[in-house]
Amino acid sequence: MAERRDVILGAGLAGLSAAYTLQKAGQPEWQVYERNAEPGGLARTMEIDGYRFDYGPHILFTIDDEIRELIQDLLGDNFHAQDREAHIYHHAHDLYTRFPFQAHLYGLPTTIVADCLHGLLRAVESQARGEFHPKNYLEWMRGFFGDGIADHLMVPYAKKIWTIDPEQMDFSWIGRRVPTPDVARIIRGALSNDVDQVGANFQFWYTRRGGIEPLPRALAARVENIHLERTAVKLELPEKQLVFEDGEVVPFRRLVYSLPLPFLPRVIANLPPEVERACAGLEYQGIHCINLGIGRERISDKHWIYYYEDLFPFHRVSLPANFSPDTVPSGKSAIATEVAFSKYRPLDGEAAVEKTVEALKASGLIREDDTIELVHTEEIIPAYVIYDLHHARNVETIRAFLRENDIWTVGRFGEWQYFNMDHSMRSGRRAAEEILALGT
Repeated sequence: MAERRDVILGAGLAGLSAAYTLQKAGQPEWQVYERNAEPGGLARTMEIDGYRFDYGPHILFTIDDEIRELIQDLLGDNFHAQDREAHIYHHAHDLYTRFPFQAHLYGLPTTIVADCLHGLLRAVESQARGEFHPKNYLEWMRGFFGDGIADHLMVPYAKKIWTIDPEQMDFSWIGRRVPTPDVARIIRGALSNDVDQVGANFQFWYTRRGGIEPLPRALAARVENIHLERTAVKLELPEKQLVFEDGEVVPFRRLVYSLPLPFLPRVIANLPPEVERACAGLEYQGIHCINLGIGRERISDKHWIYYYEDLFPFHRVSLPANFSPDTVPSGKSAIATEVAFSKYRPLDGEAAVEKTVEALKASGLIREDDTIELVHTEEIIPAYVIYDLHHARNVETIRAFLRENDIWTVGRFGEWQYFNMDHSMRSGRRAAEEILALGT
């Protein structure tokens, strides 16, 4: 039998971070297997006719000093910090307001502002009486911000991006993702055009050149034993061995696993029934990326825009040229739209492109006389974890079973969490530190 190896499945940011941490700590024997022709996972960039689009728009930010220092070290002079220009478009009022909605109500019709503030004050009173005990995401939105803010934006946007009713969702994922400014800040943003930024990513980072892909490429350059275009098709337990598409069998001693947990039954036969049920119970949505090249420069001064109204099939539009001019040919612009879909809201890909172009024209982002030089679509599935009410229980069941078999799960899809890039890097580092602490 071949000698057992220490293996990492997946060379996305989590897998690369785990490998980097382990090898740097004196364990160079770890082998990294990646099914794609290049490392990076979703943190990759495609170049098409001079336009660069990430696999879904990406930005960098973190509160982790160690991760920030690593990112700056990896990117060097390709690191660029920017102040966020994120806005919400209100087609019914032909108006942009700053993100987040709850902190920038100024400019909306007086009736909407009054409704939002009235609901907020009632929610604050209810909280003060100890009546805030939400059981799901819908109750959290209403109980924390009030019915006005919930009804005018947060609930319709939640339904659009998550594809399910927020009443069916847990709210444990919120953390710093839903900015929660205090009451005074919300009132100030309702009465004046307050431009102070709110939220974790009020300043973000991007590269000057090459899209987001230089980050994983730089990290991969510091990792040994990366095997590309190697697809694992079976994970055999209790034998503890991987079978690859080409028939090679690799026995493993320890395994770091970053592949999507719902797909575990595809690679592990005869899972315990409770684990198989937990895998089947995990929920997710996909993103249909519709990327457009526009023959006009500077079509907007914004980085990204949120859309919550039914007129728009997409929930977010990003303007890559404002992240970095290197993402578009000279004198051009680009638009990256994201359309969420799932088993609850199936995708009609062909219709989505036509509807997207028409909606962009309705918003004024594209003019009737604009030349659309490029149309490119990309489906990412899974894209985001849906935190349904059984999420935590199902994830714990799966991860406990894997850990019993010397398998550590990492990253957005391995931990099955709503992770950004910095979270994925921290996830890989954390797993590596656990392994190192065992001293085996």
